[in-house]
Amino acid sequence: MIFGKKTDTGPKTYTYIAKNEVEEVIQGEVRALGENAASLKLERMGMEPISILEKGESILDMQLNFFEKVPPMAIYNFTRQLSVMMKAAVPLVDALESMQSPQMAPMLKTAIDKIIIDVSAGFSLSQAMAKHPRVFNEMFVNIIKAGESAGVLDEVMYQLADFISHDLKLRMGITQAIRYPMIVIGITLAVGVYAVTFILPRFSALFSTTRIALPLPTRILLGLDLFIKNNYALIIFGIFAFLTAFLLIIRTERGRYHWHKFLLDAPIIGPILTKMAISRFCHVLETLDRTGVPILAALKIAGNTVGNAFILDRVKNIHVDVEMGKQIAKSLNTHAADVFPAHVLKMISVGEDAGALDDMLKEIGEMTDEETKDHVLRLTATLEPLITVFMGIMILTLALAIFLPIWDMYEALANS
Repeated sequence: MIFGKKTDTGPKTYTYIAKNEVEEVIQGEVRALGENAASLKLERMGMEPISILEKGESILDMQLNFFEKVPPMAIYNFTRQLSVMMKAAVPLVDALESMQSPQMAPMLKTAIDKIIIDVSAGFSLSQAMAKHPRVFNEMFVNIIKAGESAGVLDEVMYQLADFISHDLKLRMGITQAIRYPMIVIGITLAVGVYAVTFILPRFSALFSTTRIALPLPTRILLGLDLFIKNNYALIIFGIFAFLTAFLLIIRTERGRYHWHKFLLDAPIIGPILTKMAISRFCHVLETLDRTGVPILAALKIAGNTVGNAFILDRVKNIHVDVEMGKQIAKSLNTHAADVFPAHVLKMISVGEDAGALDDMLKEIGEMTDEETKDHVLRLTATLEPLITVFMGIMILTLALAIFLPIWDMYEALANS
């Protein structure tokens, strides 16, 4: 048997020639941590290796992943498949290796390769995943860690897959609902900017050759165009400075707290963001409570997964109260009544008293999801006619700015 001379510390792709059970010579590829591991894998598949050589990596295989992002659906598929294998008592490393495929998102594939190395070296799954924050976020890692601590990792993985599926469906529904209004607004603004910047100035050269007084819409748009041309550097610098200052402020704990509070209080998007935060909090807390994770740890993780610093501050106070023996519903009513509606607090209280908190949290999460979708649909139904009116006003203004002077010129020529 002939083997290549290279040895590796990470999973590689190997090309092999081997005999199968009926003595047929076949060729193929296999991924393994090393040549010996590749040989053992082939033997477990009922094949006798003849030759195993590392597949060379070409420049086309290299990934420039600075701007790369793993699609949420890829994370869901990975979580669901891993949960099924763990429920079937497949060893973790074998399960991770079997999930690798050329069709997998490159960044996820790279992360799994490194996770296999770390898990094989004795790291826990959560520790290995925590090294890849661009793939597995804090919520994901925290939930995995809690499942490992409670000895129910397979259950937590299954519940986590359900949660990701629920979250994906909700976000996709909201995205689809607001996509059309956003596209229409974008096109309208683009047409308006193009007309003011390129079309109207050409007519202004024609108007300047006459002594006709320009109407108000024309003077406003020409003045706007002149202001932008004379101050474009200052405008660009102002926008850049504002964005830089804004990003620096929200990176601070206090700045992020006030920004997130402002978003929750905003008249249009505030109610939607609040409902989404409540839904995520309830779904995560239900997932952890159902799988036996201690309630204090579950509260901490649920607060971190909400994605809102203002709500997280409230949850920290709740954590202290519950640690002292206070009920969750009563603590929520004390510290977060401005976030959680009264009917939600009542449902949590009933669930606690009945010993069915996980079922009640699931009901609240699903109910809040439906309320969020309904709110978004009603919002888009209201926005569509407003957008139509806005488009009509803008087109009318542009038309008046262009054609009124032309009409005045025509009348002047007719009277001369």
